[in-house]
Amino acid sequence: MSTRETDGSGRRRALSWRALRPSDMAPRAFEMAGLAGVVLLAAALRLANLPARGGWDADQGTEMLALRSALQNHQLLTFGPLASIGTFHHGGLSRDLWLPAAWLGNGDPTFILVQTAILGVLVVVLVWWISRTIGGSVAGFVAGLLAAVSASLIGYSTFLWNPTLIEPGAAVAYAAAWQAWRTGQGRWWLVAAAGGAVAFQSHVTAAVVFVPLVAVFGACVRRAPAGERRRVLAWGLAGIGLVILTFVPLFVYELGHGFAETRGMLGYLSGSGEAAQHDPLTAMFVATIRILAWPLTRWPLVDLLPAFLPALVVAVSLAIGLLWRVVATRAHGPRAAQTADESVAGPGSLSGSGLLPARPDSGEAGVDETAVERAGVRFVGGALALLVLTLGLGLHAASEVQALPTEQYHVVADPLVVVGAGLVIAGLWRAVPRQGPAWLGRAAAAMAMILLIAWNVAHWPLWTAYDGGWPAAQQAATRLERDAGGNPIALVALFEAKGSNAYGYPLLRDGATLIAPDGASTVVLLCDTFWLSGCGGAAEQGWCLTNAAGSGLILVDRFWAAPDRLMSVYRRSP
Repeated sequence: MSTRETDGSGRRRALSWRALRPSDMAPRAFEMAGLAGVVLLAAALRLANLPARGGWDADQGTEMLALRSALQNHQLLTFGPLASIGTFHHGGLSRDLWLPAAWLGNGDPTFILVQTAILGVLVVVLVWWISRTIGGSVAGFVAGLLAAVSASLIGYSTFLWNPTLIEPGAAVAYAAAWQAWRTGQGRWWLVAAAGGAVAFQSHVTAAVVFVPLVAVFGACVRRAPAGERRRVLAWGLAGIGLVILTFVPLFVYELGHGFAETRGMLGYLSGSGEAAQHDPLTAMFVATIRILAWPLTRWPLVDLLPAFLPALVVAVSLAIGLLWRVVATRAHGPRAAQTADESVAGPGSLSGSGLLPARPDSGEAGVDETAVERAGVRFVGGALALLVLTLGLGLHAASEVQALPTEQYHVVADPLVVVGAGLVIAGLWRAVPRQGPAWLGRAAAAMAMILLIAWNVAHWPLWTAYDGGWPAAQQAATRLERDAGGNPIALVALFEAKGSNAYGYPLLRDGATLIAPDGASTVVLLCDTFWLSGCGGAAEQGWCLTNAAGSGLILVDRFWAAPDRLMSVYRRSP
């Protein structure tokens, strides 16, 4: 099938896919079947055994308690959860988006997990779409499949935590920004702003999503025809207004509380840390590996030391591959620049103006040489470069490597990383080496896919979380209620910084009454072995000896609520 025809002047021009004959559209049916398979795979990997997939601890209990309070008080939430450093809160929009699911499920976290999993599937679709519109059918399928099986993306689709909404928000923002760039239609900036707002409010460091968005918006304004610039600017201002609107409750609070949240945030961003002492080169090196390797390898959360070399290879290969795609598409620029079908592109678009031709998605080898792919590769590569630079030099947490989960600081880049991998592998699949057999490029692409898929399958999150997830928390709460015999319960976390909300929430949802320990006949001590030693012995004895409420307590039950959480149930003697 040819995607080029000769016009009246004898010059050859490219056809948009919309101009192709119905008989020429058969490959699209096969392509959509591939997408359907990817989506079904992604859904199965995210929805299977969902209630017990994600871990259940204090953060999850805190989220559900906040949603419970909002539903009881019939009001939206001003704040999200308190940041780990304790000086400011994240935005409340992520929790507000969960309210319908919490209401439908009558407080059952499984309903929120289903919503999160569906949004995770949306990320897969958006990654496929961005890659396909840039690099064609192969790029779309590769990126979609990588997103579907990504151990990192699966983990973030099956876990109740405020950062899990960063990836869906960022994916929407990037997809809309790319659509605005390639079509010149300013209304897409409103969608990009909405996605960026969701990412930003899910975690404050995800505000970096606006760095590449602003850069692309500026380029769109500059490249737009003179008569369209005001319209593009108007849509951009509308997007800014939408983002500001989502922060109105916080602004109102800040005006009445001396800008406490703002001061706490600025103090954190300007503060020092262990990684902040690193020189910029070291910080950039570590941050680059983390950002580029995380969605493809799940490093450093898994196999911290053993997986460093594979993560380094993946990150370096992706960076070199994107540079190769940039150079390769630039080399094909003169031929691609001849593709312009204004009659099909429509008015008001960059393709209609001759600045960005419409992409003929036929799947043939020659199509990758269009200006759309050239612009798309630069869009992805440039956005990733801006994110890596901003996070690597501006946020010390992005260059920290430790056993604790800190990937929430850079998952905002995940959709673009997977898109970049799809473009590189698709480029290998199409590439014909100057010397050697023609199948060498396809063999390299196939090997890269096999290795990445195998690695991710081997590092998928457990089908049942290590702590049993929400079902295990419910079972622990039921046992505590039986021990209490209907009397009020005092739930005390020996590691105070973590708190006891992991079990306080299921108790309250069941109708139990929680009170202070000095007035309770049943006192439950929760000891976390990850943070404390002496659980079941010195840690509990120390609390009883140093607190007046600990006198007269008799141990009646002790059990492991999770592998690292010991519950000791005491009853006060008459």
